[in-house]
Amino acid sequence: MFLLILSVLHTVLAVLGVIFNSILIFLTAFKSPKSIGTFSILLTVRGCTDALACIFDIFSQSRPIPSGLTLGIASTGICKYLNAWSCFLGYSLQLHFHCFSFHLLILCFLFRYYVLLERYPKSNQLIFLVCLFYFPSFFQALFVLIDNNKPEDVRQLVQIHHPEYELKDVIVNGHVDLRDFPCLFSYLLMLIPIIPGCVLIHVLRRKIHCKLRNAILRPEVREKHRQLTFALTVQTLIPVAFVLSTSAFLLGQLRIIESPILESSTLLFAVVVPVINPILAIALIRPYRETIMRKIGLDPKEWQFMSKDCSVAPGDSRSSMFGSFDNSSVASVTSVNSKFTITGEMNPFD
Repeated sequence: MFLLILSVLHTVLAVLGVIFNSILIFLTAFKSPKSIGTFSILLTVRGCTDALACIFDIFSQSRPIPSGLTLGIASTGICKYLNAWSCFLGYSLQLHFHCFSFHLLILCFLFRYYVLLERYPKSNQLIFLVCLFYFPSFFQALFVLIDNNKPEDVRQLVQIHHPEYELKDVIVNGHVDLRDFPCLFSYLLMLIPIIPGCVLIHVLRRKIHCKLRNAILRPEVREKHRQLTFALTVQTLIPVAFVLSTSAFLLGQLRIIESPILESSTLLFAVVVPVINPILAIALIRPYRETIMRKIGLDPKEWQFMSKDCSVAPGDSRSSMFGSFDNSSVASVTSVNSKFTITGEMNPFD
């Protein structure tokens, strides 16, 4: 019964992820102000990546089953009406897009910090960085697909390790021996960067916060810094879902805890990320949230959970942007530790 509840929750989250990310893609394509600049490229790529992760999650509905040196993948999604290979492909691509989403999250923090130190990157520079960050997840998916073993062999080994599992109505794929190089390399490539990546995100957040804190600010600008710090703090919580997903997988693989509930939770934790990402992007970028509020019949002036001039999207050098928020009609602000300034001009989002 509990597994059924988890399966329904899995599906609901994935469907919501597709809907929210589709909305975000529409907003970045048609509602992005010029002041956001090339940051909209990052938002669009993240939206597409998270949407695809959710689509393949619905398609495969996979549950990793650690079985000694064997890793079984039980699939109960739409793919079971096609063939075993389609289920394994869906599982592999789901992992691929979750992995790339995590790398993009790191790139977003690097982007914010770079804007503070240097200047706004050009489109071709940002696209090059996105491609560079894509390579690890590309090789991860490639090596997982290379190591696909015969479903009947995997099913037999899984049933030996878990004779109590009822697997008659599910498609079982996976890896007979995790020590095989393609399989071992692909999973290490996915698991090892999680903790260092989380540490890097927190370090970048602290550096950005320190940069903002050491600036000489007028009261209205200081409020915008407070909003940016809040946004960064919220976004640093996103990788916790990846850490929980990795922990659930390792607990099962190391045979510390063997439970169908833990196995189902491995990808359930991961699918939370593509649901939260677009919600945060829409809520924290003022032009996007005001567009949505108008569409659902709300007056943005009457419903403000942030100051009316606050938006945490980085802007380009032609706007009055300081790091990751927009500046509206304020006096010149100079950092103590750097030479950048904010000059008074009209809010580019207005």
